[in-house]
Amino acid sequence: MLQNIKKRTYLLLISILILQSCGPEKEKTIAEDLLSQRAYFSIQAITKPIAIGENVELSFEILDSTRKMDSLVYSLNGKKVGRIASPGLNQQTFVWNSANRNSGSYTFKIEGYQGGNIVETATQSFYLKSDIIPESYTFEIIKIFPHDPQSFTQGLEWYDGKLWEGTGLNGKSTLMETELQTGKAIQKLNLDNQYFGEGITIWNKQLFQITWQNRKGFVYNLPELKKIREFSYPTDGWGLCHVGNELAMSNGSNSIYFYEPEKFKQTHKIEVWDNKNPIENINELEEVEGNIWANKYQTDSLVKIDPKTGKVLAYADLSGILKDEDRTGEEDVLNGIAFKADENLFYVTGKNWSKVFAIRLVKRRVM
Repeated sequence: MLQNIKKRTYLLLISILILQSCGPEKEKTIAEDLLSQRAYFSIQAITKPIAIGENVELSFEILDSTRKMDSLVYSLNGKKVGRIASPGLNQQTFVWNSANRNSGSYTFKIEGYQGGNIVETATQSFYLKSDIIPESYTFEIIKIFPHDPQSFTQGLEWYDGKLWEGTGLNGKSTLMETELQTGKAIQKLNLDNQYFGEGITIWNKQLFQITWQNRKGFVYNLPELKKIREFSYPTDGWGLCHVGNELAMSNGSNSIYFYEPEKFKQTHKIEVWDNKNPIENINELEEVEGNIWANKYQTDSLVKIDPKTGKVLAYADLSGILKDEDRTGEEDVLNGIAFKADENLFYVTGKNWSKVFAIRLVKRRVM
């Protein structure tokens, strides 16, 4: 019994000695680990979009004043916009004026240098919204023409007095020249079943057609619709048009991507915003007098977009254009915009609609 008590006492003393010898060192190690993991910079978050033209204040705090930097370099979307030598303050603010900028996302980045090397970085993202209130349009129907209700319209285009149409769905995707007065195909090309056809546009006497998730497009000679080459791209394909000597493509987001047509190499992109929000689900595209008009998927709205800045210039509400008595229940959403410049009319239809409408947009009065 006595031996057991001595044994337990001995073990207790050993345990106390171990705790006393390891406790402070362990706490110190944890503190050092936490300190080493703490960011050198803390940039104040910007939680709301900022109107183009306003100042953007980017405030940041230096959390570890014991670490001296030779300089701090500021950049926006990868472009250097400022530098501070031998920063000594714990809290600083960088002010950037957003005048004449495009709408969309921006990333502010701070890089801390020591001995010519980057040793610390921090980033903060923010958004610029449009600084203008979009105009508002309704419509006036000028003419109505028949449309094949089996056509799941993805793209619509006037060229050289002829109406061209691209349709979608796997196993039903086509490309055709359409006779306006009857809605029938004058000539028609069927895509392979693996392809879901999307938007079309005509540039330099060649017709370009993209596909949805295949990430592949086709180029055809006109007027015989002979395929002459293929091209690829890294996103979904939705709508397509050309602006000047570039092709513009949507992918269902609020971005429009611009491509050089010969090699289909991306040159740049814009992000579409009105004065409040980003405009998602941009679909079919049509260039009209230097601007882009777009279908907003699953709505009866057309959106007018500045292709240089991404600003929404106007909305056109086409609600009620297809009457209830013209519906069979098989129709899908409004889609398809073809502007006929010599008439100054928009020709619009929808997926599986039985009619094509020639309309004039009418500006609403500001109340």
